[in-house]
Amino acid sequence: MSTRVGLIINPDAGKDIRRLVSSASYTSNFTKVELGKRVVMGLNASGVDEVLIMHDNYGLGEDVVNMLSTHINTRLTLVETKGSGTVQDTLVAAERMRRSGIKAIVVVGGDGTLRAAFKSCGSDLPMVCVAAGTNNVTGAYYDATLAGYAAGLVATGVVGGECLRSAKALEVLINGRSSDVAVIDVAFMRKSYVGAKAIVDVSDIVYAIFSKGEPTDIGLASILGFLDPTPFESDRGCFVEFGDGGLEVKAIIMPGEFRVVRIKDYKNLNVDEVVSIPSGRYVVALDGERELEVYEGDSVSVRITRKGPLLINVYKVLNTVSGACKRGASFGRRS
Repeated sequence: MSTRVGLIINPDAGKDIRRLVSSASYTSNFTKVELGKRVVMGLNASGVDEVLIMHDNYGLGEDVVNMLSTHINTRLTLVETKGSGTVQDTLVAAERMRRSGIKAIVVVGGDGTLRAAFKSCGSDLPMVCVAAGTNNVTGAYYDATLAGYAAGLVATGVVGGECLRSAKALEVLINGRSSDVAVIDVAFMRKSYVGAKAIVDVSDIVYAIFSKGEPTDIGLASILGFLDPTPFESDRGCFVEFGDGGLEVKAIIMPGEFRVVRIKDYKNLNVDEVVSIPSGRYVVALDGERELEVYEGDSVSVRITRKGPLLINVYKVLNTVSGACKRGASFGRRS
């Protein structure tokens, strides 16, 4: 039976308004194509039979196929989407890949891209994110070749569950019904409209719930990282109320941008715990992007769960392979 892996390259990652208000780097389409090529070369070396690649409006996936299909053994197949030029394309592509029986998925983008893939693929499909966004809390800061190789070794069964880690997730409940999900953080802002999705001013935030935050993170997760470091592996999260009268935390809200954040109060949350948000008019940001609107009278709460994305630990995969090679094993295709 052939082994398939999905590849999603987000053409919009690394291009939002934060390039104008911070030192965030711009990730060009040329760079993303090169990252995608490296992922495929890693997958090819691991012995993956077929890579399903999202067909986007900019033709990034198509470029990867055209440049590599005649030079490698792995088959490259484009997966069509609705061509909306929005996150809907990622949702559709990831869903079609999952139905096609992929064993792992690689996304080239940021936290929002991984979140979209997770929403379609669920919590039991191994995935890895090649950092090409702004904050990249979930991104792997390894060369894309290594990320692809690691994903391929997981997909082909060379390494097992010891190289995977289950992230947490944050389920947003509005009037008792599940409305959306985030992987890292959910922020409630005193705004009357969504506007530009990216958060550039933390003074608008009233409440936030985190599943993860470490001192090495950038973005809203940096707040928790310096307040009360919490890794994905822990069985807790954190609820933070912003405002005067409590603590002050210096956090890295955007690349190169430190902010002093005033925190009125905070408390730890256990997995499966539900926290209620005081009634009010809010815009809700999921993993740093404003997407939902909440109105006066709505009942809103957030549940922290263990059913987040199943992340591939690239470091553990490669170290496992390295140890096996010392014992005489070999993996993937021979050149």
